[in-house]
Amino acid sequence: MFYKLLFLFITITSNCGVIPGTTKEDKSTQNLILGAGILQSLNRTTSVSTSVSTINFSAISGNQEVACGTNMSGMIGNSASSKLVDLRFYVHDVKLFTSSGTKVDFDLSTDNQWQLAKGSNNFGAYPSLALLDFENATADCAGGTTEMNKSIRGNTLSGTFTGIEFKVGVPFFLNHLQATTATAPLNVTAMYWAWNSGYKFAKVEYSSNDTNSSANRFHLGSGTCSGNSAGPVNACGQPNLPTISITKTSGNFNPSTDKIVLDLGTMFNGADGKTLTTGSDTAIRTCMAGNTNANCQPIISNIGVNVSDGQSKTAQTSFSIR
Repeated sequence: MFYKLLFLFITITSNCGVIPGTTKEDKSTQNLILGAGILQSLNRTTSVSTSVSTINFSAISGNQEVACGTNMSGMIGNSASSKLVDLRFYVHDVKLFTSSGTKVDFDLSTDNQWQLAKGSNNFGAYPSLALLDFENATADCAGGTTEMNKSIRGNTLSGTFTGIEFKVGVPFFLNHLQATTATAPLNVTAMYWAWNSGYKFAKVEYSSNDTNSSANRFHLGSGTCSGNSAGPVNACGQPNLPTISITKTSGNFNPSTDKIVLDLGTMFNGADGKTLTTGSDTAIRTCMAGNTNANCQPIISNIGVNVSDGQSKTAQTSFSIR
């Protein structure tokens, strides 16, 4: 096809007059240069094709996928008898690592339920956003919603990929709005705290017979926020927005077949809630980002947040590609 177009171009230009101030030999050279330019342009256009892709997520404990109404295998907070109560988290600013070492955006599309495409508001521009939801309002998850979402859908340049990067949470220019009037997926009031603090970036709750507790809770969100009662005005002292950068251990990352896995056992590793059934120290039963309790800090660190200042850190152990 390209060579047919190139031949057509040369044929047409050969019938045109010589550009003033040039010879016939110059004209032939110009035709070859222009023809090569067209061919190069056509080749470049076809190599930058876009494709619609789906990236799947999964939540596990031990070697078992987490689901409402099912005993979770493995140890979570030193408990071997746990059931899911709630598991939801936001992701945004998704990028894929190419085999050449660069990063390309994975732009999510708006679907009016789980995803919001990149855009801007009165405060500034924001990247695309999605809400992942692993509960279905059954059994111990009765306080949730029946709908579930375990994937993100969007566009990226075609190519060979080795890994993925994303932020857990809500972009700052969307974080301090009002959930009752916000666009989906920011209209989920169960994922909202207040004007100043904004949304719960991640909500992980489970019941455990070992702690005699109806729900052990870990909620991630921004802390030490002020002046944001009318929208995102002042940055929070502890943003608590982890950047998750992961590559596949062996081979390339195939978004069509591989999954981004959150391991709850690894996430709660080092947090011992089993012995904390009495007294004022409720430990992981009420862990929030920024909590100074020694049993809460491992969770915060494992998900990729620096405990001391709420900044993202490079070493996280909760997410992997499988």
